[in-house]
Amino acid sequence: MARVGEFEFPDDLWFDVELDVWARQREDKSIVLGMTDPAQARAGRILHVRARTGKSVEAGKSTATIESGKWVGPFPAPLKGTVLELNPLAAADPNLINRDPYGEGWIVRLQPSLPDWPQGNLLNGPEVAKRYEVKLTEEGFSCMLPPGGKKEDQ
Repeated sequence: MARVGEFEFPDDLWFDVELDVWARQREDKSIVLGMTDPAQARAGRILHVRARTGKSVEAGKSTATIESGKWVGPFPAPLKGTVLELNPLAAADPNLINRDPYGEGWIVRLQPSLPDWPQGNLLNGPEVAKRYEVKLTEEGFSCMLPPGGKKEDQ
């Protein structure tokens, strides 16, 4: 697993660093999307998430709306497709996105328009950590572990 400070980037996921989105292809070829660990940390406590199923989206366009204590805004798609589902667990408990951003805290499931995988600007492995290290430094976002070496519960 790649790491930058306190942030993790699992090897089985694909990341769009510019959009702060991760993607995982499922057996049925649909794509599950979620916020990256740095994105959820920046947003703060997630209060609400909503999406319109059946909506067709272009790469870079919104699949859902996220509301946190600090921000309300779009959750972008890293690839073109159709929104199939809003995660019912995250809809019922939006803070799940903060607690488990790479697992149960996924946000939407998308049916991609193209069968190729991966596509777009998706990266994985060590390249993700290199790009995030640069991005977080440029943004002035501290990604160092707090004393004791563990992330604080949100």
